[in-house]
Amino acid sequence: MTVRILSGTPDPDTARALTGLLNQLPGTEPAPALPDSTALLDALARAAEAGLDELPEVVVVHDLITPMPALEVVREIALRFPAVGVVLLTAEPSPAVMSGAMDSGARGLVALPLSYDELGARIQAAAAWAAGVRRHLSPARAAALPAVPGGFLVAVAGAKGGVGTTVTAVQLALAAHSAGKATALVDMDLQGGDIASYLDVQFRRSMADLADINDVTSRVLQDAMYVHEAGPALLLAPGDGERGEEVTDRAARNVLHALRQRYEVVVVDCGTQMASANAVALETADAAVLITTPDVVAVRAAKRMVRMWDRLQIRKPQDVTVAVNRYTRATEIQPSLIGRITGTRVATSVVPAAYKELQAVVDAGRLQDLDNRSTVKQGLWALAAELGLVAPGHARPSARRGRKDRGDRGDRGQVTLETLGMTPVILITLILVWQAVLAGYTFTLAGNAADEAARAAAVGKDPVAAARSDLPGAWIGSSEVTSSTAAGQVTVTVGLHVPVLFPGAIDFPLTVTGHASAVDEGVTK
Repeated sequence: MTVRILSGTPDPDTARALTGLLNQLPGTEPAPALPDSTALLDALARAAEAGLDELPEVVVVHDLITPMPALEVVREIALRFPAVGVVLLTAEPSPAVMSGAMDSGARGLVALPLSYDELGARIQAAAAWAAGVRRHLSPARAAALPAVPGGFLVAVAGAKGGVGTTVTAVQLALAAHSAGKATALVDMDLQGGDIASYLDVQFRRSMADLADINDVTSRVLQDAMYVHEAGPALLLAPGDGERGEEVTDRAARNVLHALRQRYEVVVVDCGTQMASANAVALETADAAVLITTPDVVAVRAAKRMVRMWDRLQIRKPQDVTVAVNRYTRATEIQPSLIGRITGTRVATSVVPAAYKELQAVVDAGRLQDLDNRSTVKQGLWALAAELGLVAPGHARPSARRGRKDRGDRGDRGQVTLETLGMTPVILITLILVWQAVLAGYTFTLAGNAADEAARAAAVGKDPVAAARSDLPGAWIGSSEVTSSTAAGQVTVTVGLHVPVLFPGAIDFPLTVTGHASAVDEGVTK
């Protein structure tokens, strides 16, 4: 959102400095400074006549403005234009002045001379407040804007080490980014975080560099974060684990608040060890996901973790979503049982046990290159859709654009090539099966023809004619019938050639024979 800013100051030097700094703030659209309160209020009145959308989000007022006193101007703007946030500039930021400004309706106070960081923080805070008021004043826009100010925060924690917490957090962030949302991925496993290893990143700034900063502005965040080639912005854990102790719960709260003001989706990897910093992430998250595997040790660890969160008043069990990783249908511990044991909601999307799909990309530190056809990736992206990070239509990795365009078309091309490569094998197999059927059928014909010929010879009829009358036309030409009589028995042998694919065309040199015997009735009589 572009923040429109209107300012009023009688001091030309302050006006120039203010305009210069406002032009440097990202996402702002400052108007030229007005010299007095009359011009300022008239400009606001004209904008209000055109509609709520024409009003600036922020008005900056100098405490030396005339002819109305500055606090009266602030009060007038707050009463007449409640959807506008007011920031007061003053050379004496005493507690009394601050109290008077707040009572008049100002949303912030900035000390002179101007500071880029302080001015940016106050402008952003006032703009966020104005956006929240406008959502309530304009129902038609409410459906298009988020229900609460700030981005959607997802905290991912592991029941124990090795259950796939970091892999899950990374893929959730990649899924959110693929849906076109500005996404931040935060490694708050401050002592052993390894998101940098999974994404092949070397960056000197980390979460610890923000620990001593009370006012985390957009510029400060930009300096501390690494924009990865895969899309999400990364805020990494410190390379030296002992520096994790520098990040207090207050520092973590400030950083997460600043991230939510700048990004639509913030995914936090909380690791498996609870400290004050990642406890803040779990407490303030819109969704808390606990990763476990369907084995006794991990499920017991998940139960202990959920109970600890409840005792420490970090998170209620009913507000926790358990995601099952490395799932197989043969496992004795099913997701429904895990839900009953932990007292939490279990995600319907499970991640299958297919570590071989992950091994190559994990060893290479290129988790973003996981194949779209991977069942692990599909399970994690389905979990992202269940959490509301992506729309259901984006739940399949192949819907991701990019690499971006190797999505659906690349898969279809590969499937086509594989099908063409298998075609000769399929044809050869069908030919062999059909030839086997012809050979078996020839054996059957030879046996039946021998039976008919033996019965005919037993009563004095022509066995050759009888045998050939029982054969299909394609086998008659290759038939050989011989008969003999001995000891009151008539024995007939019928030989047939096996055709090659098409009966009547080409025959194998192999002869299939059928034998039959019958009592010579002429001798008996």
